[in-house]
Amino acid sequence: MTLCPVRLRLPARGVFRFGCALGLAAGGSCPGQTVREYLLRPDIAPAKDAPAEEMIYIPTKLDDAGFNRVITKVSRPTVMVYRPVPSAETDGTAMVVCPGGGYASLVIDREGYAIGRYFQQRGLTVAVLKYRLPDPAADGAALPRSQEDALAAISFLRAHAPEWKLDPRRIGILGCSAGGHLAGSVAILGSAAQGNRPDFAALLYPVVFMDGPWAHQGSRRNLLGPDPTPARLAEFSLERRARPGLPPFFLVQARNDPRVPVENSIQLAQALRQSGVPVELRLPETGGHGFGLGLDPESKRWPDQFLAWLARLPQ
Repeated sequence: MTLCPVRLRLPARGVFRFGCALGLAAGGSCPGQTVREYLLRPDIAPAKDAPAEEMIYIPTKLDDAGFNRVITKVSRPTVMVYRPVPSAETDGTAMVVCPGGGYASLVIDREGYAIGRYFQQRGLTVAVLKYRLPDPAADGAALPRSQEDALAAISFLRAHAPEWKLDPRRIGILGCSAGGHLAGSVAILGSAAQGNRPDFAALLYPVVFMDGPWAHQGSRRNLLGPDPTPARLAEFSLERRARPGLPPFFLVQARNDPRVPVENSIQLAQALRQSGVPVELRLPETGGHGFGLGLDPESKRWPDQFLAWLARLPQ
């Protein structure tokens, strides 16, 4: 029997509180734990003819809750916020998580909700970002809407720091694959004056290059269109944007990644080091692409390594 993805069209959503049964299916947690979804950009009203969100169920590479869903056609960005469980020690660290999907979709379970649940148990506040996908024809030369939403998510966490007892100096961002490119973009584009500069950036098997032999052509096309100008390519090639003063970076990529060449992480780490930016690079031998929290012993090491790295960052 062949298993095929199942597609479900979703209505527009606002702010939700989840109970246990519904919560786990939609990204929630176990009994007694608070998970809440917030509308990130109330000022954005979808066009009347905007297509409804579509959630695709993929019956392989399931996460810890037995899901592997992909979302497309996002018109209203949200953040699913995971607050630390009462038993977890916390130092007020928080981060935005950007799922990957080649800037064509969002791998919301394995690279979003599962990561939120995992680090919630370990004392972090995690905001899983459901961002609008870029539309090069509509965005033109402006900042892609995906980058707009990710910057807004950093501002959202920082604005809630007093209420949620977050350390405003320990608010970072993590992203996977194209979401790693998005997270790296935010680390480069964010401004301390505007409250949207992350204090650290963690990139898992990230897309870095926008041109050359190591570029991921699908992500480039979906972000910048079929024929971007040299200036636009340079603007979103992360290795070209390395400069002093960027936040610390934590990079993880398997050497046997078949989709995004491992040189993306290696070359970005080199560019950051040459600019004096603190960076830790982890290159497990196996794991492939899209391993999320880990698919084998090698790729499962990064969460503990990341937590140890966070603990070493200056307070």
